[in-house]
Amino acid sequence: MKRIIVALLAVALVISCVVGIAACSKKGTYTPLEAQANIFTELNAKTADVGIMDFTMANYLLKTESSLAGNLMLVDGIEFEKEYYGIAFRKAATGKDYNKLTDLVNEALIALKDTSYSTIATKYNAAANKVDLAYTASYAKKTGAADETDFNKVGTAGKIVIGYTLNAPMAIGTASSLTGGIDTELAEAVVAYINEQLGTNIAIEWKLISWGNKEAEMEAGTIDCIWNGLTITDARSAMWDITIPYLENKQCVVIRKDDKDKYTTADSLKSAMLVAEDGSAGEDVIKELLGLE
Repeated sequence: MKRIIVALLAVALVISCVVGIAACSKKGTYTPLEAQANIFTELNAKTADVGIMDFTMANYLLKTESSLAGNLMLVDGIEFEKEYYGIAFRKAATGKDYNKLTDLVNEALIALKDTSYSTIATKYNAAANKVDLAYTASYAKKTGAADETDFNKVGTAGKIVIGYTLNAPMAIGTASSLTGGIDTELAEAVVAYINEQLGTNIAIEWKLISWGNKEAEMEAGTIDCIWNGLTITDARSAMWDITIPYLENKQCVVIRKDDKDKYTTADSLKSAMLVAEDGSAGEDVIKELLGLE
């Protein structure tokens, strides 16, 4: 009898260890998506457990898109570092100090910060994300040699080509027609200001891009800048000439309400099916969580 009991205990112990090892070794997965709004679709379809995305966009969608947001929520208590949005232009050529287009946009943002900028931020529930000190603390009109290559290109073409993706509230509408958005309306106000100051007649051409392909678009010269909720990072600052920060942001965690007790800490996310926009700051967070390259 003792032998039977010992054998049963041994089997139970083995099963317990196997189950425990399996549970502990369960590793989360990551799937990149074409756009941040797709995170809501994947969560509702239960093809993902957790989405990591810009708070600016998640907060807007949760308040305005009831058909997408009804079963979803933001997770309180999982905090990521503050981020800032900037507008990216190409680096100045060798021997030059700065891209003239970047400098012109910086000047316009400063000039409009109490008028168009403030109005647009309030319109899209982003007044709390406005940046004030960054305008005066981090910028003074550039001195030295300006690279006018892109400025001359824009002047000759009579248009500036802006790369964007459809991510509310930064850019709202369809691929064929933008109807509004923070970046859409801010770009229009900035270009109008530059035209007024310089006596130019530059128009905006919006070019829908894949966010994961933005680097290639810039390198090929098919777009003149990226103006679409671009998070400023050291890597991007080394690659591009980026404006002063114009909006504060952070990454946030979106889950189904049914999972509110399951995903409460950063560690709890490590066994989930995670999604983020390809090439986004959210993707960077997930890769760090999961130890991915």
